[in-house]
Amino acid sequence: MRQSPPLWTRSTLSSNAIWADTHNELPVASSDAGHRQLTTGVLPLFSRQNLSTRRILLAWLLVTPVVLWRLLTSVYPFLRTFYISFFDNSPVRRTFDFVGLDNYMALTRDANVDATLTFTLFFTVTSVALQVVLGLAIAELLNQRFKMRNFTRAVNLLPWAMAPIVIATAARWIFHQDYGLINDIIWRLSGERPLWLVNFTTARFAVTITDVWKNTAFLSVIFLSGLQGIPLELYEAAKIDGADGVRSYWYVTLPLLMPLIISMMIFTAIFRVLTFEIVYALTNGGPGTATSLLSYLVYLEGFRVLNFGYASAIAMLLFFIVLVVGVVGYGFLRRAWERL
Repeated sequence: MRQSPPLWTRSTLSSNAIWADTHNELPVASSDAGHRQLTTGVLPLFSRQNLSTRRILLAWLLVTPVVLWRLLTSVYPFLRTFYISFFDNSPVRRTFDFVGLDNYMALTRDANVDATLTFTLFFTVTSVALQVVLGLAIAELLNQRFKMRNFTRAVNLLPWAMAPIVIATAARWIFHQDYGLINDIIWRLSGERPLWLVNFTTARFAVTITDVWKNTAFLSVIFLSGLQGIPLELYEAAKIDGADGVRSYWYVTLPLLMPLIISMMIFTAIFRVLTFEIVYALTNGGPGTATSLLSYLVYLEGFRVLNFGYASAIAMLLFFIVLVVGVVGYGFLRRAWERL
């Protein structure tokens, strides 16, 4: 025979029902030690709000030091650079005069800026294209099953893990006219020793190849993770439909990897525009300004000539190029996602 709940339970039920009725709340059923009780959820709501508020305050408290640090190291330097770009600021000449857009107008008349901008665009496009193509090829190889695969994957990352200044210094010895490894091989085969870092064209080639060799490993690992995320059922379905390996790669692998490829192209292009160490240690921008990038030109004008105003204007030009690359790349990325 079913027993009725004790008197204190019934009083609680009635009081909760009255509370819910007066506050237009629907009572919610709950159980405690086999007894069914009704709760309105109004009082717990206030406690959840308090708990949520405390968590939000704690989160802001923990994030505040990082936000302040980023404001100090990123936002303030950017605003300061933008401000100085409108001044003739040189500690050597002890000037800090407002010149308006004169620094930006000087950019259009500077032959060094033209040459540097040309090589920056060439270096960025060539390096990104080679890194993407070689990265995809290496990722396909590392995705196959073979002995010591994990060891090979780890060795593949060694160039990327090394500091750019170290890679550039080693490349300078490799491309050395008399003692370089490449010239030693060429001399044994043909008896000639090319001037890699003296000739206008070969110096650009050396800088680009060094950058590609160092950074392709990173893209290959990212593309490898993308390949491993593609379901095998899609390849099996393509094989049933009569697609061979090339067609499966063209119609299955590439479309699914395209958002990742575009994302890495944006990432890589931005860092190529901002490259500094390889040029600094390998060629010092030479011969002449043949291998000078915009970031290296900022260094020359700002820290060697100490022309802070003009260097700031070049830095803002660099920022504008990075902004254009990001915006255009994001547009292609959205289209790639919409096609999936």
